[in-house]
Amino acid sequence: MKHRIWSIAVALGLLLATVVPVSAAGDGIITRDDAGTYLRYDGGTDATLQGCSTGRRVQNEPSVAIDPSDTDVIVAGANDYCAQTVDGDVWAGYYRSTDGASSWRNSLVPGYPGDDSPAGSASPTRGACSAAGDPTQSFDAAGRLFYGFICFNRAKPSNGSIYVATYGDHGGSYLRTVRVARGTPSVAGLFHDKINVVADQTDGPYSGNLYVAWVLYRGFSANNVVLVSRSTDHGQTFSRPISVSQGLGEEQFADLAVGPDGSVYLTYRTFDVQGPTSDAIWVTRSTNGGQSFERPRRVAAIDAFDSDIYGGRACGDGPFACPTGLTFSRFASLSAVAADESGVHVVWNARDGDGQARIYAQNLSGDLRAGTAPATLDSVAVGHQWFPDVASADGVIAVVFYDSRNDPAYSADRPPGNTSIGVNSGDVVETRLARSSDGGATWAEIVLSAERSNFGWETGNARRLGFAGDYNYISSVTGATFAAWTDSRNLVPGSDPRETGDDSDEDGFDVYQPCVYDPNDIDAATYASPLISDPCLSMGGLDYDIFGAAP
Repeated sequence: MKHRIWSIAVALGLLLATVVPVSAAGDGIITRDDAGTYLRYDGGTDATLQGCSTGRRVQNEPSVAIDPSDTDVIVAGANDYCAQTVDGDVWAGYYRSTDGASSWRNSLVPGYPGDDSPAGSASPTRGACSAAGDPTQSFDAAGRLFYGFICFNRAKPSNGSIYVATYGDHGGSYLRTVRVARGTPSVAGLFHDKINVVADQTDGPYSGNLYVAWVLYRGFSANNVVLVSRSTDHGQTFSRPISVSQGLGEEQFADLAVGPDGSVYLTYRTFDVQGPTSDAIWVTRSTNGGQSFERPRRVAAIDAFDSDIYGGRACGDGPFACPTGLTFSRFASLSAVAADESGVHVVWNARDGDGQARIYAQNLSGDLRAGTAPATLDSVAVGHQWFPDVASADGVIAVVFYDSRNDPAYSADRPPGNTSIGVNSGDVVETRLARSSDGGATWAEIVLSAERSNFGWETGNARRLGFAGDYNYISSVTGATFAAWTDSRNLVPGSDPRETGDDSDEDGFDVYQPCVYDPNDIDAATYASPLISDPCLSMGGLDYDIFGAAP
């Protein structure tokens, strides 16, 4: 049974914006900060998008999708903090190319706080939430684009809800935004998080179905659960969510794929947080168009590569420093899944016996009952690998991931980019792609990024913490593959005038923020002295960008 939650068909103009050329290095920038680069879905502008065009703020957690009906059309999304310059918080960025990623047009999903356009005013997000993120995207076979995201209020009560925006005309025309699941405005209520969407591009019995997976947190409970909803009318309505996991502990990072016969596959990660729970990777399957799922199977128990093993979820300076003296953004082990004629391919990152983070893959039969043993993609003995995503087309499985094998200060005992005394070891993180043409039996790797990154930079606004997002993304259809990642090459280093006394040692992770600070403002609750809209934060010190490449 399905129920109608929201359906506002606002079929409005094409996404018209300034075309941004790609760099000549082979990998190209998707998000840019030049005047006029961000415009509305209908070609108009407003104060928020004018601020986005020059704000030089963070973009992270990219998503990407290739249109199977026209592979010159590629769309991407990101947590786009450019909206902070006017609206005070992050929103879901939407970027589109019609020439195979040679140029991009930048926008935001309608409904942000400052959006007074017809589509923005009609969106169910308007007035309900002030921040949006966790972008995820998928085309169906007819060129309809579905853009999933969460929308929430950062202050308590946080009431996070799940939404899907639909675009027609190969992603060029915004149609509607629909709320799939509603968070409740109570501190002990419901918060929906970490959404993933996939459309059935096959010609089978469930062709055109859209599947949405996410995690539901129930107030103060330590247990959460993975939910799935489906739409059989191109994103106009969604079914009542069903639980596909056991809900015995913390379960996160759901990822979906559709196989050649229309079977739906879902993988997720569990965390060792209480009682019988453990760090593990799981997978499950639906053979009836998402109406029900089989009991999840544990793919592997893992030694998780989570940032808290190095002294904190994220570590920076001042009141945000960790006892280890290291500086890093948060990260975690997570899994992803793809399915093709050769089987089901689950990838994840975890630590090996030496403490090195590696990318693992397991290749399973379509019914998930048989398969190979988990194995690493390569035998490189140094460098951490993390944030994998996987896709498959034309008989080739492709996995994108970060890799720090070229970090001269690498140690299994440290997060990427840190020396033994907690100093920045340089731009040492590469974005790599591994490919297999034999069903995952063997792999060959290439480097996607012309330049390297470091994710210890303290970009968390004026706080001395970093945040580079929680994932990379890759899309493959017949005739095309495209990967997207967060990149720090355009970030401007600097120094923090607040650092005095024991906090005055240069660690090389400070970024350019020419703000005026109160030297007595050192309390953790008020350490972010300037308002988030302060122009001093738009000078390049927070400038993570989204880059992409077609291998």
